[in-house]
Amino acid sequence: MRIWKILLRAAAACLTLALLAGCTASASPNVEELLRAPQLSGEYSSIKAVLDNYLGESAQLKYPNTGNFLSPYLSGDWDGDGAADMLVLYQTSASANVCLAVLQKNADGAWQVAGTAEGLSNTVQSVRLASLRGGSENQIMVGYSTQGDEYLAVYTYENGELQTILQQTYTQYIVEDITGSGGEDLVLLSDDAAAEKLQVQLLTAGEDGFTLVQALGLSSEQFTGCAAISAGRGSNGKTYLVLDGWTGATGTSLASVVLCYDQYARQLEAADLPGTEDLYTDSLRYVGLLTSRDLDGDGVVEIPTQPDEAGQLNLSQDKRMDFVVWHDFTKRYSEKSFGLLDEEYGYYIALPTLWQGNLLLTDGETEGSVELRNLSGDELYLTLRVASRITPGWYRLGTVASGQIQVQLGPDADELTVAQLSQSLHIL
Repeated sequence: MRIWKILLRAAAACLTLALLAGCTASASPNVEELLRAPQLSGEYSSIKAVLDNYLGESAQLKYPNTGNFLSPYLSGDWDGDGAADMLVLYQTSASANVCLAVLQKNADGAWQVAGTAEGLSNTVQSVRLASLRGGSENQIMVGYSTQGDEYLAVYTYENGELQTILQQTYTQYIVEDITGSGGEDLVLLSDDAAAEKLQVQLLTAGEDGFTLVQALGLSSEQFTGCAAISAGRGSNGKTYLVLDGWTGATGTSLASVVLCYDQYARQLEAADLPGTEDLYTDSLRYVGLLTSRDLDGDGVVEIPTQPDEAGQLNLSQDKRMDFVVWHDFTKRYSEKSFGLLDEEYGYYIALPTLWQGNLLLTDGETEGSVELRNLSGDELYLTLRVASRITPGWYRLGTVASGQIQVQLGPDADELTVAQLSQSLHIL
């Protein structure tokens, strides 16, 4: 038995030495492999090789920071010929700014560089496509940022040339068919420091570039800056622009204005809203998360409010929660959703509308939890918490960065189910 133990120990020692020797021998190549940029596969690798050959050096690919397109490669029909083109974002040793290259296939089916352009900074915030002229071709919209300022550039590719047709500073922008022309219009928001106004510009694109249809200013007495802009359909079928602006003494509160395009006057104007007489006052809220959005995916932009009568709060000082009502102010009966906002964890959960005005939110018995009860406190509807793991009796509704949103249904929840609550959860 003793001999077998000695042999086993010797074998283990040899194995350990072999593993250590292997690790030592391969340490440098592994580190180099980790530091090397990931290898492109398939067609992207071919495109990159063509671009490098054209430039005479290896291009550094640049990735957008935000938006739906987070790749340095973007495919689309830029010139309307029915064939897919490829846009590449890159930087070279000779360019301080990001550059763009359009590649298309030749008669032999091989990729070739067709046009290049230099951008406005070394940082790409976002990239998106637009059909600004209403045709089959697409325009390329690139947002840049440098030293706290943001710039929008619009590029078009036609007759074998990549051209810049717009360069302008902005704080927010949106692309939508506002004028009913069939093509998408561009609405730009920017700060007019000289006039102390938030400026809204409506531009339409033609063969020779952009035409400024209208520029209107929103006084600093209303807004100190723009938080968000969104577009949606109203109850009458019109397209509405909802602009959320920063306001208040500290510039951290939010209020909204709604604009629509008058076909006869051919300009944007304040919308006539049957759901409110004073939208600015009615939409005033105090949480920066509460920007307007199409909450339920029906094409309508809902505006959030924080009415005092929606429910009562009795919480610890460290909990930042409130009741919220979302409105479609283009309708006379404007309320569309009522529920609870958790400002700390950034989620909203819709609740039965019958509970509105008859809810008490209070601390729960479990650490970090809150309870929803009726105003008198003798009926328990549900208990919510955010925790790292599920324990018996709790059910997961969704996930936020800090953990899992969990619920326990109380004895007085009536027919409310965990599945319904999960579907009514929105991460803001």
